[in-house]
Amino acid sequence: MPDFPKAEGIKKTSRVAIVSVLLILFALPLLTYLFFLNGEHHFKTLPVVTENVSELSAFKTIEGPSIQLKDSVSIITFLGSNPYNRIGYVSNINEKIYKDFHQFDGYQMISILPEEGVKDIEEIKAQMAETTDLADWHFLVGSDQAIQNLFNSFKSNLTLNKDLSSEHAFVVDKKLNLRGRTDDEELGMVYGYDTYLIANLNKRMMDDMRVLLAEYRFAFKKNRDKQIQKDE
Repeated sequence: MPDFPKAEGIKKTSRVAIVSVLLILFALPLLTYLFFLNGEHHFKTLPVVTENVSELSAFKTIEGPSIQLKDSVSIITFLGSNPYNRIGYVSNINEKIYKDFHQFDGYQMISILPEEGVKDIEEIKAQMAETTDLADWHFLVGSDQAIQNLFNSFKSNLTLNKDLSSEHAFVVDKKLNLRGRTDDEELGMVYGYDTYLIANLNKRMMDDMRVLLAEYRFAFKKNRDKQIQKDE
């Protein structure tokens, strides 16, 4: 009969090895979390690319009341005098940006258009309302000059189309600062986010919105903790 190798007993794992594994699995993630929680100086913020953009005093919502940019995180789009020509852009930003972020407190979507575009917008709103809660989406009407003045206040490297529309969406923070990127690998300065393709929004705007909103959450938590300490 052939000689089979002797069966070896199951090797016992040393206590040191077990403890090491447990530390790696549980302690390391906790330490990492605490590091980032306390790493205030390393907290990433979305760059300011233009300060003090114009307020919306020259505009009214299509329902009549006016609104303002101050104290809100605002996404601004320019739909022009023929909004149906922008329907693809509107759909893209609705699906990838508005629906994901509109429940954040103090967030609003603003679409700017001249009087000629109101009829189209009424129809577009009716269609969108079937699948989208438009409570935080405001459609504002203003004169051609008011629209151009607002756009010019962004001091960007972009221009409006002849019908006062734009393919780009712009992010304005609570202090009337235009936010974007200063060192994008492909574009360098980013004043506005291209809404032509969903891929464009996935590549830049979604990440940047998360950074900006996290920045405000962090600031809120920091102020709340200071108030708690003050009250104690």
